[in-house]
Amino acid sequence: MPDRPALDSFGQAYARLAFGLERHIPGFIDAWLGSEADRAALEPASAPPAPDLVAEAGALKAQAATLDTSPQRREYLLKQITAMETVARTLNGEQIPYREEVRLLFDVEPAAKPEAVFEDAIRDLDALAPGEGPVQERLAEWRAQYIVSPETARKLVGVILPELRERTRRLVVLPDDETIEISMVSDQPWSGYNWYLGQARSRVDLNTDLPMYAYRLTDLLAHEGYPGHHTEHLLKERLYTEQGFGEHALQLINTPECLISEGIATTAEGMAFTPEELAAFRREHVYPAAGITGDPEREIAINAARAQLSSAPSNAALLLHEFGADPEDVVAYLQRYGLSTEAEARQRLRFISDPLWRAYIFTYDVGRAMVLN
Repeated sequence: MPDRPALDSFGQAYARLAFGLERHIPGFIDAWLGSEADRAALEPASAPPAPDLVAEAGALKAQAATLDTSPQRREYLLKQITAMETVARTLNGEQIPYREEVRLLFDVEPAAKPEAVFEDAIRDLDALAPGEGPVQERLAEWRAQYIVSPETARKLVGVILPELRERTRRLVVLPDDETIEISMVSDQPWSGYNWYLGQARSRVDLNTDLPMYAYRLTDLLAHEGYPGHHTEHLLKERLYTEQGFGEHALQLINTPECLISEGIATTAEGMAFTPEELAAFRREHVYPAAGITGDPEREIAINAARAQLSSAPSNAALLLHEFGADPEDVVAYLQRYGLSTEAEARQRLRFISDPLWRAYIFTYDVGRAMVLN
């Protein structure tokens, strides 16, 4: 890939603000793709005072408003900087209501999904789940047969990832030297995470604290890798290396760019496979490698119905942060309307309680709808 060019003055100001926020909130910069020389010059030795960051964001927004560039890029920059300004305001002690926080960070209106939608999906799942008894218990029992060990999951990665890469090559041009490294980790609030390292390289972490389902690995690896985050990141990196857009020398959490990124990732499996192709791939390649018989057609029908429950965590976040619900009530809500196990519900509660991720939950469902539409 092309070398990492030096940032222009606007790119330097944008990155300087982001590095200042990162000093307060480790993880705010999800990836730095620029040169080490620029990083050394722009990264502060200690956390800047929050009022200074608020002022810096305001000045950068004014600069972006008059930048000699396309209207589309200018609007993108203004939305990104508004999100950074919002983070700075919260660091400065300003209490921003949760809905307004989501709106300012992601440029979307956070709306609760009617619970009637969940109830309709649960009725569908009641008909699809094998066995007798409460649907939540039957689904948990059905899913349990697909749990594999981390060792088996790593073996399945070797089956799934090359197929996803090959299918993604039919959609976009991938560099010959692009790579994804897979690591197994624990004690994290997420199930999987892509760490984009730049120059078409990623490390994808899979969380072994959560059950690893054979039927979910295709979706998880598509989400984090091909044609999801890894693929999107390497394409966006070209905006920096080939066009000199310095804002793409870094990727930020809690900004509007995440909405499209997660929208692409949550639809990635469907980009790579038709439902019929996915069923055949699991039956012929994934399950034999895992020693599982499986029922891919039933899985796909169940997962389509479960997708209608995907807004339950967003609703739960609104309950927790806007209405002050007791955390135990939030866990119960996720179990009832998300059909989560208690362990999954508590892991989700951990995610939506984390200061870095509490608003981020809206990027998945809203982002998916935006990409599909």
